[in-house]
Amino acid sequence: MYKFLCYYSFILLLVCCQSQKTAHLGGIALSFDDRFVKEWIQLKPLLNKYNAKVTFYITQPDSLSEEEVQILHELRKDGHEIGCHGAMHVRSMYYIWDNSLEKYMENEIFHALRTMKKQGFLPKTFAHPGGSQTWYSDRELLKHFSLLRDVSMKYRNILGFDYIHNVENMEEIYHQRNHQQKVNALLIDVSAKLTIEDIRKGLQRASKEGSVMMLFGHKPLTKTTQNTHEYGFDVQFLEQILAESAKLNLKTYTMQEL
Repeated sequence: MYKFLCYYSFILLLVCCQSQKTAHLGGIALSFDDRFVKEWIQLKPLLNKYNAKVTFYITQPDSLSEEEVQILHELRKDGHEIGCHGAMHVRSMYYIWDNSLEKYMENEIFHALRTMKKQGFLPKTFAHPGGSQTWYSDRELLKHFSLLRDVSMKYRNILGFDYIHNVENMEEIYHQRNHQQKVNALLIDVSAKLTIEDIRKGLQRASKEGSVMMLFGHKPLTKTTQNTHEYGFDVQFLEQILAESAKLNLKTYTMQEL
C-alpha cells in the first residue's frame, strides 16, 4: 500500500508539473490604438499568415462610419479583440484635474461604452490614451474592465534627459500570468527607434520564462508613408516581429486573454 501511494504521488506530481509547464508557454500580445480601421484591415493577410490574434483599441467610436463598424465586426469574427480607448482620447490625469473623476468616467468611459454597445461591441479591456493614468482612476476603471493597458517606451526624454532601456529588462512589458490587471505594452512605432534585435531579445526572454511580451502601435505604415507620418509602425517590422515569434513557437494572445 505504501509503495502504491508513493507511486501514485509521483505520477500526480509529474502530471501537475506538466500541466503547469503547458499553462505557462511563452507568448506575445499585440495591440493597435486609435481609429485606423481601414488601414488595420489591410493587415489581415499578414495576421492570418502567422495565425496571430490581436487587440484593436478604438477611440472616438461615435465618429466611425458604418463601413468602419462593419470592418471591426469582420476583424472580431476573425478572432481579434475590439477594446476601448476612450470617447475623447483625453489624458485622464489632466482631464480629471481640470474637471472631476465623475466627469471623466461619464464623458470618456461611459459615453464610449454606450456607443460601442450600440455598434455591437462589449469591450472588456481598456488602453490609456497617452499612457496617462492615476491610481484612483484605475480603481474606477477596473469596475468596468478586466484589464488596463498603459504605455512603455525604449526611449524617453524627461526634463531634457534621455533615458534608454534594454527591452529584455523592462519588467513591466512581460505579463507573468499572475492575474495582473494593470499592464504596460512597448511602443513599436517608427518613432520608438526599436530594432529587431531588441524584439528578438525580448521574445527570447518571454520564451525562456513563459511570460507574454506586450507590444503596441498605431497606424500601419509602408516605406513610402513613414517618412512623412511617424505616428505608426512599419508593416515590414511587424512581419519581422511575427516571424521571430513563430520561430520560438510563441502563442499570440489578445489582451483580454491575459
